[in-house]
Amino acid sequence: MCNPQLLTVATRRYSSDVPRAATKPPRITTQDLSLGELVCLALVEESPRHGWAIGTELAPDGELGRIWSLSRPLIYRALEQLTTKELVRRSGQASDQGRDRAVVSCTAAGKRVARAWLEDPVHHVRDVRTELLLKLSLLRRQGASVEPLLQAQQRVFRDHFDTLTVAGAGADPVDLWRRESTRAVRRFLDAAIDQASGVNSPEESQLMRISARNQLHARVTAVSHGEVMSSVTTELPDGQVVTAVITKTSAQDLDLAPDDEVIVVIKSTEVMLAKPD
Repeated sequence: MCNPQLLTVATRRYSSDVPRAATKPPRITTQDLSLGELVCLALVEESPRHGWAIGTELAPDGELGRIWSLSRPLIYRALEQLTTKELVRRSGQASDQGRDRAVVSCTAAGKRVARAWLEDPVHHVRDVRTELLLKLSLLRRQGASVEPLLQAQQRVFRDHFDTLTVAGAGADPVDLWRRESTRAVRRFLDAAIDQASGVNSPEESQLMRISARNQLHARVTAVSHGEVMSSVTTELPDGQVVTAVITKTSAQDLDLAPDDEVIVVIKSTEVMLAKPD
C-alpha cells in the first residue's frame, strides 16, 4: 500500500512544477482615469504631441484652457500615468532649451478609451460646464458631429429636468440655484442641438401674433408633469387661480417653472349662460 504522507508530498511537488497561466491585467476604462488624464489622452489621440504643446492647449488663455485649465506639472504627471497604464507611448524625444519634448502617441487601447469618453454623456448637471464642453470642443476640432452626444445628453437628463425644474416657489437658495442652473442647461442643450442640426435661429423664426383677445398676465405657482400631459397652475394679479393642462412637450418647450411670468390665453368656442336664483 502507498504511504499517504509520500503521496501528499509528491502531489505538492508536482503541483508546484506546473506553470501557472499568466494573469491578464484588468482592462482600463474611462472610470479608471481622472479628468486630466482623459483630456490629455483625447489630445494625444487627436494627434501625437509632446507635453509642452498640451500645456499650451490647456493654459488659461488656450483654446481648451478657457473651458478648463491644467498646469504643466499636472499634465506631465497625467502623461506618466497614461504611459504606466499603456494607453500612450513615448515615440521620440528632442531637446529644446532644456525642456523635455518627448513626443507621445496613443496605443490601440488608448484610442479605444479616448473614443469611449468622447461619446459618453456626463451624468451630473454640474459637469456640463466643464466636461461636456470639453468633449464638444474636442469633437468639433476633429470634425466630428456633436449632435449624437447632445441628443444622448438630453436623454440622460430628461427625468432630472422634470424633477428639478418644478421646485416650488420660495425654495431655499440651494434649491433655487439647482432649479435655475438646470433650466439653463436645458436651454443650452436645446440651442446647441438646433445649432448642430441647422435649425433657424430665433431671430429668423419669429412667432406670429395670435388673435385671441382674452390674454391675462399671471404668475406660475406650480407645475406637475404626467406621462403625456402637464398641469400648470397660475395666479392672476387679483389672486384668482387658473390651471392649464397642456402637453408635456409644450411645457418643456416653454421651460415653465414656478415664479415665471406668463400670459394666460383663453379661447372659447362656446358661450354659456348662467342665471342667478
